[in-house]
Amino acid sequence: MYFDLFKQLDQKHNFTRNILSCAGDNRSSRCRPGQMCTPLRSSRTYQQFFTNPTEELWQRIRRASCSNLRGNIQVCCSNVIGDTTDTTPTDPITIETTQNPGSGESLLPSKCRRASQVARQLFVPQVFNGDDSILKELPWTAVQGYNSRTDPFWACGGTLITEQYVLTAAHCIHQTYTLGATLEVVRLGEYNLSSTEDCSGFTCAPPTQDFTPEKVILHPDFDTRTLLSDDIALIRLNKKASLNGYVEPLCLHPAGARVEGLLGGRQAEVAGWGLTETGQTASVLQKASLPFVNKGTCNPHYDNTLLPEQICFGGLAQDSCRGDSGGPLVLRGSNPLLIGIVSRGKGKRCGVVGIPAVYTHVAAYRNWITKNIRA
Repeated sequence: MYFDLFKQLDQKHNFTRNILSCAGDNRSSRCRPGQMCTPLRSSRTYQQFFTNPTEELWQRIRRASCSNLRGNIQVCCSNVIGDTTDTTPTDPITIETTQNPGSGESLLPSKCRRASQVARQLFVPQVFNGDDSILKELPWTAVQGYNSRTDPFWACGGTLITEQYVLTAAHCIHQTYTLGATLEVVRLGEYNLSSTEDCSGFTCAPPTQDFTPEKVILHPDFDTRTLLSDDIALIRLNKKASLNGYVEPLCLHPAGARVEGLLGGRQAEVAGWGLTETGQTASVLQKASLPFVNKGTCNPHYDNTLLPEQICFGGLAQDSCRGDSGGPLVLRGSNPLLIGIVSRGKGKRCGVVGIPAVYTHVAAYRNWITKNIRA
């Protein structure tokens, strides 16, 4: 599953298994009178753990742990809102399943950026076993950072769909799947994560744009109908993005349009900074071209549990992989369209010939998207 990349953060700090070695499925009875069994992230007492996971804090959390239902670590806490020890947490993100219905259709771009002529000429239909993208080629692609605003762990992607909203996978937000890591920053205009300035020849991109997530809206049916069902979320940025050619929104797949008809035999393109065939995450934004796979062929690989809102692409050596979650699956052309969101794969291997990956079908959620975005 593509959310497994968060396990790298877990292994880096070695924290989850230290906490969970003494935690069962439900141990709320361990809490003393006046205490609550509350998510670890909600307790100010243990906020320092996420930025400075010391052995002392590990031991304190192990002693206080009361539940590990589906990996959602909880601890006994006498005051969820605040405690008398440790540090004050960063401002929390508001996470909702929906907000007051509105009409956001007018906020979506009606005509999206054309791919540059150079980009079209150099596009290779080949991010697992993919290719480096070209600077300025994929200006709608966002990358998400966790646990720190100044030194984040980059683990998911997203797509800019308006000046102030990024579309991503719900499992990139839900703490059951992020192993307690919290989204702290969304970056636009990124190309090479290992460089402070991105250049191609004599042309250099403007500085990247970093945003604080102001609000996150998860689909209310996420992970309820089948594994990772309705795997979609909206991130409202704390301010509007500056559109400059290196940062541009992407148009959405029209509601009700069939994927096969829209593709017309063409392949779609996935992009991200996730794991590559080397076993390491990419520094340079990768891209790969993938064929559509019909539900009859794909569904047996997933125990026939896939829903109409899930679509399949791939089955070749080229594939999306862990860390690409939430990123865009795009139909390229004169008017590029977002048709899918990277959601899940089969097992832990990527790029297995004959086994396609699963994507959230954006067209099925266009009405939900427009009802939940605002100016």
